[in-house]
Amino acid sequence: MRIAICDDEPLYRQILREKIAEDSFVHNYDADISEYSDGRQLIEAVENGAAADVFFLDIQTRQGTDDGIRTGRKLRERGENGLIVYVTGFIDYVQTGYEVRAFRYLLKNQIPEKLPGVLADIRRELSDTEYTFQAGGETLRVDRRRILYLESNIRTLRLVTLENEYRFYDTLDHAEVQLGEPFLRCHRSFLVNKRMIRKYSGSQIILPGEIAIPISRSYARQVKQRLMLEMR
Repeated sequence: MRIAICDDEPLYRQILREKIAEDSFVHNYDADISEYSDGRQLIEAVENGAAADVFFLDIQTRQGTDDGIRTGRKLRERGENGLIVYVTGFIDYVQTGYEVRAFRYLLKNQIPEKLPGVLADIRRELSDTEYTFQAGGETLRVDRRRILYLESNIRTLRLVTLENEYRFYDTLDHAEVQLGEPFLRCHRSFLVNKRMIRKYSGSQIILPGEIAIPISRSYARQVKQRLMLEMR
Protein backbone atom coordinates (compact mmCIF):
# COMPACT_ATOMS: atom_id res chain seq x y z
CA MET A 1 0.00 0.00 0.00
CA ARG A 2 1.46 3.35 -1.08
CA ILE A 3 0.79 6.01 1.55
CA ALA A 4 1.52 9.75 1.44
CA ILE A 5 1.51 11.75 4.67
CA CYS A 6 1.31 15.53 4.30
CA ASP A 7 1.56 17.54 7.52
CA ASP A 8 3.68 20.55 8.44
CA GLU A 9 4.21 19.23 11.97
CA PRO A 10 6.99 16.59 12.13
CA LEU A 11 5.52 15.15 15.33
CA TYR A 12 2.26 14.15 13.67
CA ARG A 13 4.05 12.79 10.60
CA GLN A 14 6.09 10.64 12.96
CA ILE A 15 3.03 9.45 14.90
CA LEU A 16 1.22 8.48 11.70
CA ARG A 17 4.29 6.81 10.21
CA GLU A 18 4.97 4.73 13.33
CA LYS A 19 1.34 3.71 13.82
CA ILE A 20 0.96 2.74 10.15
CA ALA A 21 4.20 0.74 10.26
CA GLU A 22 2.98 -1.03 13.41
CA ASP A 23 -0.39 -1.82 11.80
CA SER A 24 1.27 -3.15 8.63
CA PHE A 25 3.37 -5.52 10.74
CA VAL A 26 0.38 -6.77 12.73
CA HIS A 27 -1.82 -7.29 9.66
CA ASN A 28 0.94 -8.43 7.29
CA TYR A 29 0.82 -5.91 4.46
CA ASP A 30 3.47 -3.71 2.84
CA ALA A 31 3.31 0.01 3.59
CA ASP A 32 5.41 2.27 1.38
CA ILE A 33 5.24 5.61 3.23
CA SER A 34 6.27 9.00 1.83
CA GLU A 35 6.23 12.21 3.87
CA TYR A 36 5.67 15.81 2.82
CA SER A 37 5.76 18.98 4.90
CA ASP A 38 3.24 20.90 2.78
CA GLY A 39 0.80 20.50 -0.09
CA ARG A 40 3.03 22.18 -2.64
CA GLN A 41 5.74 19.61 -2.01
CA LEU A 42 3.26 16.76 -2.39
CA ILE A 43 1.77 18.10 -5.63
CA GLU A 44 5.26 18.57 -7.10
CA ALA A 45 6.07 14.96 -6.24
CA VAL A 46 2.84 13.76 -7.89
CA GLU A 47 3.62 15.81 -11.00
CA ASN A 48 6.99 14.09 -11.14
CA GLY A 49 5.46 10.64 -11.06
CA ALA A 50 4.92 9.87 -7.37
CA ALA A 51 1.72 7.94 -6.67
CA ALA A 52 -0.25 6.91 -3.61
CA ASP A 53 -3.21 4.71 -2.80
CA VAL A 54 -3.92 6.80 0.30
CA PHE A 55 -3.26 10.46 1.11
CA PHE A 56 -3.24 11.54 4.77
CA LEU A 57 -3.70 15.32 4.55
CA ASP A 58 -3.53 17.82 7.40
CA ILE A 59 -6.35 20.30 6.82
CA GLN A 60 -4.87 23.33 8.58
CA THR A 61 -1.22 24.27 8.91
CA ARG A 62 0.19 26.03 11.94
CA GLN A 63 -0.10 29.29 9.99
CA GLY A 64 -3.87 28.77 9.94
CA THR A 65 -4.17 28.14 6.19
CA ASP A 66 -6.36 25.41 4.73
CA ASP A 67 -3.46 23.78 2.88
CA GLY A 68 -5.04 20.31 2.97
CA ILE A 69 -8.24 21.56 1.36
CA ARG A 70 -6.39 23.10 -1.57
CA THR A 71 -4.16 20.05 -1.88
CA GLY A 72 -7.17 17.74 -2.01
CA ARG A 73 -8.72 19.82 -4.77
CA LYS A 74 -5.51 19.79 -6.81
CA LEU A 75 -5.15 16.03 -6.44
CA ARG A 76 -8.67 15.48 -7.76
CA GLU A 77 -8.18 18.01 -10.56
CA ARG A 78 -5.16 15.98 -11.65
CA GLY A 79 -7.30 12.85 -11.75
CA GLU A 80 -5.77 11.24 -8.64
CA ASN A 81 -8.17 8.62 -7.28
CA GLY A 82 -6.29 7.72 -4.10
CA LEU A 83 -8.28 7.71 -0.87
CA ILE A 84 -8.07 10.99 1.05
CA VAL A 85 -8.04 10.89 4.84
CA TYR A 86 -8.16 14.32 6.43
CA VAL A 87 -6.20 14.63 9.67
CA THR A 88 -7.39 17.63 11.64
CA GLY A 89 -7.92 19.20 15.01
CA PHE A 90 -11.39 20.46 14.06
CA ILE A 91 -14.43 19.11 12.23
CA ASP A 92 -15.37 22.17 10.22
CA TYR A 93 -14.99 21.04 6.62
CA VAL A 94 -17.89 18.72 5.84
CA GLN A 95 -18.90 20.18 2.48
CA THR A 96 -15.31 20.48 1.30
CA GLY A 97 -14.73 16.88 2.27
CA TYR A 98 -17.60 15.84 0.01
CA GLU A 99 -16.17 17.96 -2.79
CA VAL A 100 -12.92 15.96 -2.90
CA ARG A 101 -14.57 12.64 -1.94
CA ALA A 102 -12.78 12.38 1.39
CA PHE A 103 -12.71 8.80 2.68
CA ARG A 104 -12.40 9.52 6.39
CA TYR A 105 -11.63 12.24 8.95
CA LEU A 106 -9.20 11.61 11.77
CA LEU A 107 -8.89 13.92 14.76
CA LYS A 108 -5.28 14.40 15.78
CA ASN A 109 -5.96 13.71 19.42
CA GLN A 110 -7.60 10.38 18.47
CA ILE A 111 -4.92 8.98 16.14
CA PRO A 112 -3.74 6.15 18.46
CA GLU A 113 -7.22 4.71 19.04
CA LYS A 114 -8.95 5.56 15.74
CA LEU A 115 -6.22 4.99 13.13
CA PRO A 116 -6.34 1.13 13.25
CA GLY A 117 -10.04 1.23 12.35
CA VAL A 118 -9.43 3.69 9.51
CA LEU A 119 -6.63 1.49 8.15
CA ALA A 120 -8.90 -1.56 8.32
CA ASP A 121 -11.52 0.31 6.27
CA ILE A 122 -8.82 1.34 3.79
CA ARG A 123 -7.64 -2.25 3.34
CA ARG A 124 -11.19 -3.42 2.68
CA GLU A 125 -11.77 -0.59 0.22
CA LEU A 126 -8.59 -1.30 -1.74
CA SER A 127 -8.92 -5.07 -1.75
CA ASP A 128 -12.38 -5.31 -3.35
CA THR A 129 -12.81 -2.88 -6.21
CA GLU A 130 -14.95 -4.78 -8.75
CA TYR A 131 -18.73 -5.04 -8.91
CA THR A 132 -19.95 -7.94 -11.06
CA PHE A 133 -23.41 -8.22 -12.65
CA GLN A 134 -25.19 -9.88 -15.58
CA ALA A 135 -26.40 -7.72 -18.47
CA GLY A 136 -27.44 -8.80 -21.97
CA GLY A 137 -26.26 -12.35 -21.41
CA GLU A 138 -22.78 -11.20 -20.42
CA THR A 139 -20.94 -10.95 -17.14
CA LEU A 140 -19.78 -7.37 -16.71
CA ARG A 141 -17.38 -5.91 -14.17
CA VAL A 142 -17.04 -2.27 -13.19
CA ASP A 143 -14.77 -0.54 -10.72
CA ARG A 144 -16.91 0.21 -7.67
CA ARG A 145 -14.93 3.39 -7.09
CA ARG A 146 -16.18 4.77 -10.43
CA ILE A 147 -19.87 4.16 -9.69
CA LEU A 148 -21.96 7.27 -9.04
CA TYR A 149 -25.33 5.71 -8.22
CA LEU A 150 -27.86 2.99 -8.98
CA GLU A 151 -31.52 3.67 -9.73
CA SER A 152 -34.28 1.08 -9.48
CA ASN A 153 -37.33 0.91 -11.72
CA ILE A 154 -39.42 -2.13 -10.79
CA ARG A 155 -36.88 -4.97 -11.29
CA THR A 156 -34.52 -3.11 -13.61
CA LEU A 157 -31.44 -1.32 -12.29
CA ARG A 158 -29.73 1.59 -13.98
CA LEU A 159 -26.09 1.78 -12.91
CA VAL A 160 -24.32 5.07 -13.67
CA THR A 161 -20.52 5.42 -13.52
CA LEU A 162 -18.28 8.37 -14.25
CA GLU A 163 -17.96 7.13 -17.84
CA ASN A 164 -20.92 4.88 -18.72
CA GLU A 165 -24.30 3.58 -17.70
CA TYR A 166 -25.73 0.05 -17.72
CA ARG A 167 -29.17 -1.51 -17.35
CA PHE A 168 -29.78 -4.99 -16.00
CA TYR A 169 -32.27 -7.06 -14.05
CA ASP A 170 -31.80 -7.10 -10.29
CA THR A 171 -33.19 -5.56 -7.14
CA LEU A 172 -31.73 -2.57 -5.35
CA ASP A 173 -31.79 -4.53 -2.09
CA HIS A 174 -29.53 -7.19 -3.60
CA ALA A 175 -27.17 -4.62 -5.11
CA GLU A 176 -26.95 -2.83 -1.76
CA VAL A 177 -25.79 -6.04 -0.07
CA GLN A 178 -23.25 -6.76 -2.80
CA LEU A 179 -21.77 -3.25 -2.86
CA GLY A 180 -21.56 -2.96 0.91
CA GLU A 181 -20.58 -0.15 3.27
CA PRO A 182 -19.32 2.54 0.84
CA PHE A 183 -22.80 2.76 -0.69
CA LEU A 184 -25.69 4.63 0.88
CA ARG A 185 -29.42 4.06 0.43
CA CYS A 186 -31.09 7.47 0.38
CA HIS A 187 -34.39 6.56 -1.27
CA ARG A 188 -36.25 3.36 -2.04
CA SER A 189 -35.17 3.83 -5.67
CA PHE A 190 -31.62 5.18 -5.24
CA LEU A 191 -28.31 3.88 -3.92
CA VAL A 192 -25.36 6.31 -4.05
CA ASN A 193 -21.60 5.95 -3.69
CA LYS A 194 -20.66 7.93 -0.58
CA ARG A 195 -17.18 8.56 -1.99
CA MET A 196 -18.77 10.53 -4.83
CA ILE A 197 -20.89 12.88 -2.73
CA ARG A 198 -19.93 16.50 -3.37
CA LYS A 199 -22.67 18.22 -1.37
CA TYR A 200 -25.37 17.14 1.02
CA SER A 201 -28.54 18.77 2.34
CA GLY A 202 -31.60 17.43 4.07
CA SER A 203 -33.42 16.83 0.80
CA GLN A 204 -30.80 15.87 -1.77
CA ILE A 205 -27.30 14.65 -2.50
CA ILE A 206 -25.17 16.24 -5.22
CA LEU A 207 -22.79 14.03 -7.21
CA PRO A 208 -20.16 14.99 -9.84
CA GLY A 209 -21.71 16.67 -12.87
CA GLU A 210 -24.18 18.39 -10.51
CA ILE A 211 -26.35 15.27 -10.52
CA ALA A 212 -29.03 15.67 -7.84
CA ILE A 213 -30.27 12.53 -6.08
CA PRO A 214 -33.34 12.89 -3.82
CA ILE A 215 -33.38 11.90 -0.16
CA SER A 216 -36.78 10.59 0.88
CA ARG A 217 -38.23 11.37 4.29
CA SER A 218 -38.09 7.72 5.33
CA TYR A 219 -34.32 7.60 4.71
CA ALA A 220 -33.39 11.14 5.83
CA ARG A 221 -32.41 10.23 9.39
CA GLN A 222 -30.39 7.20 8.29
CA VAL A 223 -28.54 9.26 5.67
CA LYS A 224 -27.66 11.96 8.19
CA GLN A 225 -26.41 9.40 10.72
CA ARG A 226 -24.28 7.55 8.17
CA LEU A 227 -22.68 10.71 6.79
CA MET A 228 -22.09 12.33 10.16
CA LEU A 229 -20.58 9.12 11.55
CA GLU A 230 -17.58 9.57 9.24
CA MET A 231 -16.94 12.98 10.76
CA ARG A 232 -16.37 11.63 14.27
